[in-house]
Formats: sequence, structure tokens, C-alpha cells
Amino acid sequence: MPTFAPKPLTRAAASILGAAGAPDDIAGSVARWLVNANLSGHPSHGIIRLSQYLDQIEAGAYRPAERPKLLAESGATVLLEGGGAFGHLAAEELTVRLVEKSRASRVAIGGIVRCNHIGRLGEWSELAVSMGAIFLMIAGGPGMMRTAPFGGREGRMSTNPISFGAPGGSEDPLILDFATTAAAEGKIRVARDKNAQIPPGQILDNQGRPSTNPHDLYDDGVMLPFGGHKGYGLMLMAEILASNLVGDTLLPTPHHAIGTFALAIDPNALGAGAGFAAMTDAMIRRVTSSAPAEGFSEVLIPGDVERRSRQALQTAGVDLPDATWNAVLTAAASVGLPPAAVNAQAAGEAGS
Repeated sequence: MPTFAPKPLTRAAASILGAAGAPDDIAGSVARWLVNANLSGHPSHGIIRLSQYLDQIEAGAYRPAERPKLLAESGATVLLEGGGAFGHLAAEELTVRLVEKSRASRVAIGGIVRCNHIGRLGEWSELAVSMGAIFLMIAGGPGMMRTAPFGGREGRMSTNPISFGAPGGSEDPLILDFATTAAAEGKIRVARDKNAQIPPGQILDNQGRPSTNPHDLYDDGVMLPFGGHKGYGLMLMAEILASNLVGDTLLPTPHHAIGTFALAIDPNALGAGAGFAAMTDAMIRRVTSSAPAEGFSEVLIPGDVERRSRQALQTAGVDLPDATWNAVLTAAASVGLPPAAVNAQAAGEAGS
């Protein structure tokens, strides 16, 4: 399992994306977002996606030089079209536009149609919070339909992830980011690449039997909602907001029903003023001051794990399973980059 320092790994990823047709600014941004997912402890949305993106470029589903387009706008709404671009670009633009609008309108909502994979949703909640907003983002729709509804055994839904962020004052912000399936599909992919088992309750095999073998998902198996009927309910809510409200209903020519919904709220929208930050800080201190239960050393808030992971891995480096890195090298070779050169660049070797 190779280990790479973040900066040279980012440069190598950008080189691969550039060779696949992405302009320098797009290649650099997408590479940075992918590596940041690894650093944040979410390799499911990191470098492992490079080979997937290149496959989709070759298939024509991604247009690496494309940029998102504004379809409609009002004082408190924004609708973007991804247009075959990397979805990260549209997610970033939507986040920034909505936060800026919420400063004037107090609340702003928006969405993205024709949107490719937007990466780790927590990335965008972290961005919004850094700009001072409360933020919700949901990506959802039928999509790949690898998820069974509660009580079912056939794929009828996607992972429908949700992210939420809220700024504090002196305390770190709260950042939630989770799939409404028991595990994100990318995490099962990581386990497959490591040839590791997954916990029970995440998937069924193609006969509808519970399985802990990640390969079974990719042999016509299905994922399961987290928390049984509760996760299933959130999954339906996510599809209504991200797909039914924002998806193909808005387009003259059908593309796919996956959509992205986002909501930005000014913390002073209802007049809370500085009280919002003070009460959020107090809430965070109240829960984290709890005596830890058996098996735990402390109580954390959502977002702590990612912040600590980034701090640790900036120094320790990013570990990639052999299968993941070999897939990246194969993808690089498909766009004309010799694997040896990519290896040297990712390793930070002089002259690479």
C-alpha cells in the first residue's frame, strides 16, 4: 500500500486530469478536492474516483473542459446546469452563490440539474460555514438504483447523501455528512479494493441474503438504508428535494433524475444575532463535556473526525490500497501518461 504526501499526489492527480482534457484550473481544483477527501478520512470520495472519472470521460458522460451554466436566478434562488462538467464545479458555485444571496435575502435555495458526481458533500458545507452560513445540501434520485427500500431486496434508490453545516463562535463548526445508506457506496468500493470484509447490515447479495463480502454488491447485490425505516424515510425525503424538486422535471430533454438541492440560511435570519453563535457554542460544550461511555475516550461533534484526520494526514501522508493506485496508473496510461512518470510525480521525486 503506497503512501503519498498530499501536495505531490495532488499534482499527479491534476496531471492525469489535464491529460484527459481538463484545463489547468479545473484539473487543479478537482485534484485538490479529491485529495482533501482522502485527508478528511473519506477515501471513498478521493483518489479512488480518478479512474471512474476517466472512464466516464471516455464514455462521453463527462466533458472535462465544460463548466456549469446558470439556468435561472431570483433574489433568493439559483438553478445551475452541470452540463457534463465535473460536478464539484457546480457544487462550489451553487454554494457560493447561495451563501452570498442569503446575506441579503436571509434564506436562499437552489439546485443543480444534469450534475455529475459532486464529491464529498461535507466539502461544500465546510465552505458555506467558512463564509458564515448555515447550510444544507442533498444529492438524490433514482440514479444507479443499487439501494433496496426498507423491506425490499431489489435496487430502487441511490445513496442519497445529506450534509449540514452550522458555524459556532469560538467552537469548531458542526459538519454532518452521511449517506442515507448504511455505508456510502464508495466505502464499500474501498473495502473491495482492500479485499476486506464489511460490517453486517450494509448489503444483500443477489439472492437477497445478508452479506459482508463487498464484492457481492458489484455482482447485482444491493445496499440497505441505515437505521431501517428511519434511514429509508430520509432517503425518500432526499429524493423528493433533490430529484423531484430539482431534477429532470425542469429539463426539456431528459438526462437523468439525480439532482442536487441546497439551502443557505443567514444565522441572523430570524434576528438571533450574536445569540446564535453563543448558543451553538454552549450546545457544543454541553454535549462534549459528557463523561464518555465505555469504549470511548471522549465525546465528539460531527466534523471533528475530519478535522483531526486532515491534521494527522498532512504529515503522515495518504495511504492508497494497491488496487486503487494500480487503477489510477492504468487510467493515466489510457490518456498517455507513463505509469512510471505518474509514480515519480506522486512520490515527489525531483524532476518529475
